[in-house]
Amino acid sequence: MNEKLDRMKAQKEKAEQKLRYYQHQEKMLEHRIPELTRKARTHRLCTRGGMLESFLICPGELTDDQVMELLKLSFHQQEVVLALAKMIHDLQEARGDPNPSE
Repeated sequence: MNEKLDRMKAQKEKAEQKLRYYQHQEKMLEHRIPELTRKARTHRLCTRGGMLESFLICPGELTDDQVMELLKLSFHQQEVVLALAKMIHDLQEARGDPNPSE
């Protein structure tokens, strides 16, 4: 009887040790999520910034304010506003969003 109890205690300890290990692993992975999200955002910003610069003449000579002004002018044109709205609507529709306008 004691032998069986000792084995069960050993199994319990081993299971608790595994549980602690996997809880620690989970915690480490949860801490990596913001880092990975930040890296993805940084990559997206760099990629899109590069796309923008490919359309600018002498991008290094323009100030940030000038580029912002150019973007404001561009995105206030009716054609651009409609194209952007359609793209967003199509994406939401493809995802199956129940309220695409929200």
